[in-house]
Amino acid sequence: MTPDVVWFSGEDALRFLNDLISQEIGDLGDGEARRSFLLDPQGKLEFVLWVIRDGDRYGLVTDPGRGEELASYLGRYRIRVDVNIELEEGPVALVMGEAEGYDLPWTGVRRTLVFGDAPSLSVGTFDEYTAERVSAGEPYWGVDVDAGTIPHESGLVPVSVDFDKGCFLGQELVARIDSRGANTPRHLRLVEVEAGSIATGATVTSEGREVGVVTSATGGLGLAMLRREVAVGDTVDVGGVPGEVKDLPGKALG
Repeated sequence: MTPDVVWFSGEDALRFLNDLISQEIGDLGDGEARRSFLLDPQGKLEFVLWVIRDGDRYGLVTDPGRGEELASYLGRYRIRVDVNIELEEGPVALVMGEAEGYDLPWTGVRRTLVFGDAPSLSVGTFDEYTAERVSAGEPYWGVDVDAGTIPHESGLVPVSVDFDKGCFLGQELVARIDSRGANTPRHLRLVEVEAGSIATGATVTSEGREVGVVTSATGGLGLAMLRREVAVGDTVDVGGVPGEVKDLPGKALG
């Protein structure tokens, strides 16, 4: 994977970002990484991010091809502040395994963000990436979540939102939903079939009623955004095959 990285520097860079993104980064150490959202003013997802620190500058790691969009989006808020916004121009790779770089882990998966040429490191194929991602319960932008997604539906709020930090863009909706038990209309879940494999796009039904669609799949495991009446542990039909609804593994972990 080759994610995009947008760097923020200048005297006001930390305050600028901390006022906009959902994660607290005031105590982020040099060389460390932390997850975050960037929401729209109505509280819907705009970007699913990692924040990294390199000395006095901060980087937002986003999906491949979305760096310029991210820089432009945040550039609208750069008013009377000393902040420079630059898209990383050098080689960037996200490798599965241990390497010299920033640790961006998933549940049960070691991932490292590496800058510069790394010919001895394998970034793997997209299918291999998808297999690791689905097994870890990680959504992919434009596939499992998008601009219509409420943050709590993604399963990533526990690792991406700091409710003690004060205001951030879209905070009102996120705080209100959280105070009401995160009872959103849908939730991203894992579905696992008893036999065979799951196809992306397969319809998920419960008692004859459609409750969701598989958005990502690997083998007998898939990610699906399911209606809230479907609970973890329920038996469902996944494209004509019996399956079980499972919670996202380790969603409260960093």
